[in-house]
Amino acid sequence: MMSASVPETDVRQMFDRIAGRYDRANRVMSAGVDRWWRRKAIGLLLDGLGDAPCVLDLGAGTLDGALEIAERKPQARVFGADFARNMLVQGKTKPGANRVAVQVADGQCLPYQSGVFDAAWSSFCVRNLRDLPRAMAELRRVVRPGGRIAILEFFRPRKKRAFFDGLYNARILPLLGRLVTGDAAAYRYLPESIARFRSRAEFEDLLRAVGFSEVQGRDLFPAGVASLVVAA
Repeated sequence: MMSASVPETDVRQMFDRIAGRYDRANRVMSAGVDRWWRRKAIGLLLDGLGDAPCVLDLGAGTLDGALEIAERKPQARVFGADFARNMLVQGKTKPGANRVAVQVADGQCLPYQSGVFDAAWSSFCVRNLRDLPRAMAELRRVVRPGGRIAILEFFRPRKKRAFFDGLYNARILPLLGRLVTGDAAAYRYLPESIARFRSRAEFEDLLRAVGFSEVQGRDLFPAGVASLVVAA
């Protein structure tokens, strides 16, 4: 759920603006832990799906997740959708990116047939969607019955965390963002978007409401800094 004070076009322009420095900023600000989160989550997504699944990366960005899927499942058909064109352009420069079919697309109106995917993956994207119920219903539509989704995200914490919310997100993260990308505003948006997003429990309830019957969540970092929700 995005605040009406942050138009979707502004968010898209923000990601387009920082695309060339996005990966470096992620590595610096997470001390590389984001790679571990991604590997852990994608391993759970792909477990038991067979050798050649058809997988969507929603909010694919610079394709780190899509490329991880393609590396783990060389016979998979991997699709990456994102509303920020420059992020996808940056991702297509990476080795192996020819394995991923990319599409500039709105997560609230996906340009795919119903039931076409065996699984869908999204990392740190759904927090940026204006109409979250509609987007999750779209994800339910394009993933076949019995298919699986995995959502890696920064959910709104159950209670305020002095270090992460009061110090790191509010002060240190925008400073690091400015030093690495030259764009402090983009990294002030991150904690603001977390504060107005749903809690993990609220998000799990939404997935059940749009038709996912098996929903499980877990924290991948202390204090719920990053969490994973898997649903089928």
